[in-house]
Amino acid sequence: MSDPATEGRLERLRAAGLSRYESLVYLGLVEDRNARVVEIARRTGVPQPKVYQALDSLVEKGFCALGADAVNRYRPVDPTLAFQAELQRLEQKEGAVRGLTDELAALYRAGEKEQRWAPPIEIVKGLPQIRHLLVEQLGAARQEILYFGQAPQVPALDVAQAIWEKAEAGVRVRLLFDEGYFEGAAERGEEDDLLRRVKGEKRRIERLPSKMIVVDGVTALLSVSKPSSEGFLVLVLRQEGLVAHTLASFESCWARATPF
Repeated sequence: MSDPATEGRLERLRAAGLSRYESLVYLGLVEDRNARVVEIARRTGVPQPKVYQALDSLVEKGFCALGADAVNRYRPVDPTLAFQAELQRLEQKEGAVRGLTDELAALYRAGEKEQRWAPPIEIVKGLPQIRHLLVEQLGAARQEILYFGQAPQVPALDVAQAIWEKAEAGVRVRLLFDEGYFEGAAERGEEDDLLRRVKGEKRRIERLPSKMIVVDGVTALLSVSKPSSEGFLVLVLRQEGLVAHTLASFESCWARATPF
């Protein structure tokens, strides 16, 4: 069992709570419901004693049924039934997490009017958190938004919408795109259309040093890696000197760019 499809199924079985051996044995039985222990061991590479252990465990977990005759035979339980308990457990867990989220969110919102500490440098990870941060910061813009659009770009319609709305409200917007920004991104159709038509100054340049947004000349949001990489994060810069560097970088690129 080494093809990508099988490996993918095994990973998902393990994520559902089965061990490596249990996953191999259960998948082996699903693929051949008449397989004997020796055949499962040969096909999966699981040592025969471990196959018996895995089968006993699968019986306990409701994934296999044991037929006791002259030679014990095992059959897989229909996956629809076998995973029913796991699905119920996940639903209960989801409900508990949602309840906790609502409870903590209420506590968080209760202190929104308090003066909050804003560090000079902040690191934010996770695409949902990053998108929320970008929309929040863009929504706070009062004077000017500077935008470095560097390819490749993860779809973020809510961010484009936030820029559009601030431009419509009279905030000055300057957008600078690299040459590959609008290429090969059919799933970003509405987002790209908003950015192309947003009220503001737009220019194009061959290469940009990074993805970046600067709000009102006081807060810079700087991507430090490609969004497809595991370590994707955004630096939030509020320290005056660091923000000045980002402004200088933008103006330097802007001066060398051509009208969009």
